[in-house]
Amino acid sequence: MAAPQADDPGQVLSAETEDWLLGFLEEFASMPEAERDAAIAALSPEARTALVALAEARAATAGTDLLEALDAGQSGLDRLHEVADPADLLAVINLAIREQPALVVEALFAAVVLHRRWDQQEPTTMLALRERWHWHVYEHLPASEES
Repeated sequence: MAAPQADDPGQVLSAETEDWLLGFLEEFASMPEAERDAAIAALSPEARTALVALAEARAATAGTDLLEALDAGQSGLDRLHEVADPADLLAVINLAIREQPALVVEALFAAVVLHRRWDQQEPTTMLALRERWHWHVYEHLPASEES
């Protein structure tokens, strides 16, 4: 599988690179140990940079509590829903990207996880995380006033 060439040297992961990288990782996981070093050595510098960037991103998120990230992300989405003007919404998002990128990442994470389909085609890990988050939210709802 040939690695795509970077159009913009400052851009680590283009959409084409992301697609290629995921395919490479699937093939890489099924390779015998002896072939893995050769596969990495055969990569272009751009592809190796993308692979390292993905590894660093995975390492940075390895210890993340996904339920906390969903809570924070949903809270951020709720605040964004309060912005009425579309231009203001875009301005607030752009400001958040510059000033508090972690909030944007959490909001995007929550939006994707919580708004995916509930069907057999969804990965079981995604369905399980969403179900755990729903129970987490339910457990933290105030007790009803029915006494």
